[in-house]
Amino acid sequence: MRKSFLTALGLLILLSIASCKTSKKITNPQREETTAQTTVPQNLTISREELEGTWIVKTAEKKAVVGESPVEITFDLTNGRIYGNDGCNVVNGTVILEGDNQLRFESLISTMKACRPEVTDRIVLNALNNTRSYKRSDTQELGMKFCDQKGKTVMTLEKRMVDWLNGSWKVTAINGKTINNENPTMVIDIPEAKLSGFAGCNRMFGNIVLDGTPYGIAFTQIGATRMACPDMTTEQTFLSALEKVTGFYIVNNSHAALYQQPQQPIILLEKVQQK
Repeated sequence: MRKSFLTALGLLILLSIASCKTSKKITNPQREETTAQTTVPQNLTISREELEGTWIVKTAEKKAVVGESPVEITFDLTNGRIYGNDGCNVVNGTVILEGDNQLRFESLISTMKACRPEVTDRIVLNALNNTRSYKRSDTQELGMKFCDQKGKTVMTLEKRMVDWLNGSWKVTAINGKTINNENPTMVIDIPEAKLSGFAGCNRMFGNIVLDGTPYGIAFTQIGATRMACPDMTTEQTFLSALEKVTGFYIVNNSHAALYQQPQQPIILLEKVQQK
């Protein structure tokens, strides 16, 4: 009886020491037979392709981050660099990747703008300096954890999925109505925060605003040239719909939907294949 108690106690201790270096999630053997189809994948690594790009910082040193601007970092693995914003100042440095999940940042520097007291810029920088490894978060979205040398989580992040929209798109439907001819087109330039394209009659242009969430995007200061066409209905409907957009979701590898409310698309897009 005493041996069984010690064995159970040892199992509880092991379950409580999960860290960034853990690559498998321990499951209850008795439930594994009946819930095999819902078992969490054991591979919690993140590929270099997934790591590349911009990540939204959610917490640092177990505190929700607060910023005057979105707190995010971008991995430029081609040049071995990292850059971003700690919520107040611009940050950049060198990325060092070693082994399966070893990660550290060197030569981190930031601008010296004065920040409001509630901004968590110092906590963010401390977490980056203390990072020694990373792993995929066990969440529905593409998330990641940074951990220190003891395996303790120092930062949690979510991938900014809106970068997937970067490029040229054809509008195939607006407010549920299919567009069969004179399809408007959109060129979304996330790095420059610019929108351009063809509205159905005139050339259009505008700005892009990101809200610090993985799928949030909005278009502001939308304008167009002033050429008159026999039928301006599609153009007017399209420009009006653009002003209502608050986010997007991925339909498949070549299609996306812009929405005002999640799961209620107002503009459907098809990716324009580059020749």
